[in-house]
Amino acid sequence: MVPVVVLTGFLGSGKTTVLNHWLSRRDDLAVVINELGQVGIDQALVGEASVPVSLLAGGCVCCTVQGSLRTTLRNLFMARDAGEVPRFSTVLVETTGAADPFGVTSVLEQDRWLRRHFQLRSVITTVDARSGMAGLSRHPEVIEQVRAADVLLLTKADQVEPEQRGPLEAALAELNPAAERQWSEQGRVEPALLDRAFPRRCRVTGQLSAVAGAASPPLLVASQASRHRLHAADLRWRGAVDYFALQSLWADLLERCGSRLVRLKALVAVDKLDGPLLVQGVGGQPLEMSPLPSWPGDDDDSRLVLITDGDDPAFPGQCLAAFRAALDRIRH
Repeated sequence: MVPVVVLTGFLGSGKTTVLNHWLSRRDDLAVVINELGQVGIDQALVGEASVPVSLLAGGCVCCTVQGSLRTTLRNLFMARDAGEVPRFSTVLVETTGAADPFGVTSVLEQDRWLRRHFQLRSVITTVDARSGMAGLSRHPEVIEQVRAADVLLLTKADQVEPEQRGPLEAALAELNPAAERQWSEQGRVEPALLDRAFPRRCRVTGQLSAVAGAASPPLLVASQASRHRLHAADLRWRGAVDYFALQSLWADLLERCGSRLVRLKALVAVDKLDGPLLVQGVGGQPLEMSPLPSWPGDDDDSRLVLITDGDDPAFPGQCLAAFRAALDRIRH
């Protein structure tokens, strides 16, 4: 049977950085990438690798695209047997940051055909050390991902002070005392971790609450009503934008989103750049911008994915509509 490793973690926690590090060291993997929006960006950011990469866009792999995951795994297996793709030894599923990992593991455990050909080896969860405590308090998805983990990768270790580590480690140990914890800088995690198998155990899913009679800090309590309040919208356009005009657009977009911004990721054509400008934002942190030497693949459309939280699923689309109107004004 082909082992499957699930790589999960909240939006902006560094999953793609870890994935790229592994792909630079391993050529025996097949990768399935799940994105919340219809526009795929993470797939374009996977480094040059000679491994098969499949994209599941348009929803969480734990719910709306479960059927697509089944089909993708079947197709990968048959393509490997037919010699149409390199003979990979392990499948790595990178979930969207909003996913409940149990939705992935349940597909592998409940589908008869998949049970005969694939076996879940581990669930690896990335936790952003900079915003980990805030994420545990604000987003129930983070708690789900931590509780499902066999290994917790505490990323961006070089960006936190030593005194910040203790409270985060204690909170994670409270949520999942059985999980192994590793600190990581710049996505550097030994690829041998992918070869380690962990015993399957009961995953805590559904409503999360303190066990009766047990002491539990407030951050460990989340109700069913507060789950899955993340909403995504995306945008594509053609043509380059002036760099300084683009900065004004970002400022307006961030102001409009306010505290409801969870994740922003974009590839943008900018005047005088050969490749796109990669723009990434997490919560209230400053945007990170870096030029890429060339466009990934054949698609050179500018693209933007915006994820917000709250009760209004139309909100991110409204923000991007205002962004697009402002974009059209500066280009004409």
